Amino acid sequence: MIILVKEFACRKCRLLITGKICPNCESTDLTLDWSGLTVILDSENSEVAKTLSITKPGKYAVKVS
Repeated sequence: MIILVKEFACRKCRLLITGKICPNCESTDLTLDWSGLTVILDSENSEVAKTLSITKPGKYAVKVS
């Protein structure tokens, strides 16, 4: 049996979450309309994190609508 969990993307910081409030920026402006995925483990040394302006480790959407 496969259970699919809907992941919301925060429109402010693009963090992917399953809850109703973003733990990263405390925003409630969430959407299911996102694409692309990146996982940031070391935000201080990651070129991807710098390019996407990500400052904390986590799973992020690349594009949020």
